[in-house]
Amino acid sequence: MEDRLKSHYESLSRCIGFTSAADAKAAPVLALQIALAGTLAARFENLVPRFAAETWSLETAALAMLLAAYVLFVVLAVWTAATVFVPINPQTGESLIYFEDIAAMSHAAFTKRSRDIGLGEMEEQILSQIHTVSQIASKKMRRVRRAFQLSMPSLVLWIVLLLFGEFPVQNLVDCASL
Repeated sequence: MEDRLKSHYESLSRCIGFTSAADAKAAPVLALQIALAGTLAARFENLVPRFAAETWSLETAALAMLLAAYVLFVVLAVWTAATVFVPINPQTGESLIYFEDIAAMSHAAFTKRSRDIGLGEMEEQILSQIHTVSQIASKKMRRVRRAFQLSMPSLVLWIVLLLFGEFPVQNLVDCASL
């Protein structure tokens, strides 16, 4: 029985590691989006004259749509990545494994329950915690995957917007007509 408990504890440790891995994978998405937005903001002076024109051209409307799409994907990617860090702690009040449940007990109650618990009940609590932490890790990993997927269109739109700022469409049309 003690070997089984050790094996279950190792499984729980791996599941906790997966939640940490999800957090570590979400951080670069946030950093990427902040870096992209910062570089675009630094070059925004190249785009502003088009918005300031008295009459909007097709080029200005296209630029506005690209910028709106970019902002939408950035907000969605950042929001999704940030939700990975939101704690998901289902407290039951009964577990001798989960830190929130332990913290909710008095020291005396925790000590008494820890000494009185049988191996079968301890195994059940560890297995329950493995299941709970696995669900949390799975949700976090799905959110990380979605944040990466939302980052791809924002990256493409970022490139297009940078090119738009450096090379106005009219210049490209004039070059193509030569």
